[in-house]
Amino acid sequence: MEDKQINKWLRRRFSVLGWGLLGYLAVMNGLVMLSMALNWLRQSFYLGSTDALTEDGWGYLLTIAVGAVVAYTWKGGDFWKAQLLPQKRRMEGFSLFCLLCLCVGAQFFNGLWVSLLEWGMNLFGRSLLPMLEQTSGAAGSGSMYLYACVAGPIWEELLFRGLILGSLRPFGKRFAILGSAILFGAFHGNLLQAPFALALGLVFGYVTVEYGLLWSMGLHLFNNLVLADLLSRVTSLLPSAVASFFTGGLMLTLALCAGAILLCRRREIRDYRQSQWIDRRCLKCFFTNSGILAFLIVTGVSMIALLIAL
Repeated sequence: MEDKQINKWLRRRFSVLGWGLLGYLAVMNGLVMLSMALNWLRQSFYLGSTDALTEDGWGYLLTIAVGAVVAYTWKGGDFWKAQLLPQKRRMEGFSLFCLLCLCVGAQFFNGLWVSLLEWGMNLFGRSLLPMLEQTSGAAGSGSMYLYACVAGPIWEELLFRGLILGSLRPFGKRFAILGSAILFGAFHGNLLQAPFALALGLVFGYVTVEYGLLWSMGLHLFNNLVLADLLSRVTSLLPSAVASFFTGGLMLTLALCAGAILLCRRREIRDYRQSQWIDRRCLKCFFTNSGILAFLIVTGVSMIALLIAL
């Protein structure tokens, strides 16, 4: 097969993932807006408050159901059994602790990024606080709690580490981890979450290829259920100064542990990187096909538009 034919074949393989994600975003936005409209009509009819419209999670949950049916029909049962059932390396207690520290460390450094971004926005008389309130903290309604803390993490692992990473896996471990993490970060659609999601995508991708998809689901559930929701609920019961000291101290301690772990295992990380090479042709075709390009452009424009709208 000639080089041009190979490149064309690769771009076609990768492009379907980008167009699929764009279609998923379109369906999700449509169902979320429909859910909000129905909720608005219901609350208006009963003269209730419409302040909690954005806390309704039924549109997201319905989107997951639609996406799950499409993904299963597209890939078939054998593909999903191959993704879910194999348990690769055994997860040791210390390895699990290291991975948890990396998740917390990513959240800590994302907090620094958000602070830097807020400082830059303040120079232009703007603030990220409205967006920050919507994207962080404990979920409000029961449906949003179910989506953000349980169904969402499980589905995102099936989508990004199961379907997408699984589809990219034949082209190399590192390539599959990197490609799925980039799409996972862009999928979140705002500059507050995208860097954090990219970092977590790298961790979850590594866990998936080395330990199995069920372990990445567990880590994702821990991040959303414990770090994002439960921690916010606990600290909300404390005085603000005590809550800030407790949260900051905990995050800093575990972030330092994550840094120490990376430093101590730098040789292992280097050897892993060298043993898992990335084919430059695959990397080039991944970023130069119509589907992935369209997805990255749309999500990038969305991130900028959200900042301008603040």
